[in-house]
Amino acid sequence: MYAERPPDPDLAGRVACVWHQVSEAATTQLVVPDACVDLIWGPDGLFVAGPDTGPMPAPMAPGDLFVGIRFRPGGVGDLLGVPLEELRDQRIPLSALPTPFPSPDLDHADLSDLPPTLDLSDLDSTLDLSGLDVSLLPPNLDLSDLDRGPGPGLDLDPSLALSDLAPSPATSLRDRPEGPPAARLGDPSDVPAARLGDPSDVLAARLAATIQSRLEVMRSAVRARLARSAALDPATRAIATGLRKGRTVADVAWSLGLSERQLQRRSVTAFGYAPKTLQRIVRFQCALRLARAGVPLAEVAVTAGYTDQAHLSHDVKRLSGVSLRGLVSPVRELA
Repeated sequence: MYAERPPDPDLAGRVACVWHQVSEAATTQLVVPDACVDLIWGPDGLFVAGPDTGPMPAPMAPGDLFVGIRFRPGGVGDLLGVPLEELRDQRIPLSALPTPFPSPDLDHADLSDLPPTLDLSDLDSTLDLSGLDVSLLPPNLDLSDLDRGPGPGLDLDPSLALSDLAPSPATSLRDRPEGPPAARLGDPSDVPAARLGDPSDVLAARLAATIQSRLEVMRSAVRARLARSAALDPATRAIATGLRKGRTVADVAWSLGLSERQLQRRSVTAFGYAPKTLQRIVRFQCALRLARAGVPLAEVAVTAGYTDQAHLSHDVKRLSGVSLRGLVSPVRELA
């Protein structure tokens, strides 16, 4: 089960979406480059997924829960306190970053004290669960794992105090369009009283509360850090837009009044990539979106800016390790 939703308006300039995924079986999921950086809370705690340049296999056990904030390409800035090129193709525990996140009270995120017979009406008094996607929950989901507090990857010493944090308003999750039709957890008053003790309803409520609580902590941490961060390089958006449109590196540099060497430095600082690598990745993502929309591959190649279909196939295989058809079939990715 994968679901994502738009970010809160105050974060939309930096954040592409928030998302969650629950693994339904033991699997290894393929993560492909998208020029984004993710802050993720997984089974072992909080970590950062840096900008990728190739396929990154992500092993998952049944019932594993991942909750993430995905930053737009170039949207991280100095938020993480480390040059992005040092995070390229890396998965780094948040506690290992040299500059800690602001120090919070993580009581908001610890759901270990939830009662085993949690009543949906109790949840409704503190959290708005309407619209949260709880479809396709695996029957063997381990609540002792989901409802525990921070995992071993989340260091609670002052270097990672996640006390500036205040929970942000609860909001609903939006189904990912490509995914299967999703059952949704609506207003608890809509659930028949006879079903409130149903194990599946209790499980859904506990999972929804876990996801919501973790998102609140993560969004608050990002807000607190952004308040202390420098503004983004004003050229960042123009660099990405120009390269996405297929313009040459020299043309993009000229249009911004930069030398190619200056463009190279600013691209690496903003995206973690050199301009040509960034262009290859945004072109690949464009091709992937078109293919998933059902556009014939020959047309995908032309529209996305490849010289021909062979060029498309070569680039896709280089970036993802599989063919474009193989990527289109599994429609969910963990980043």
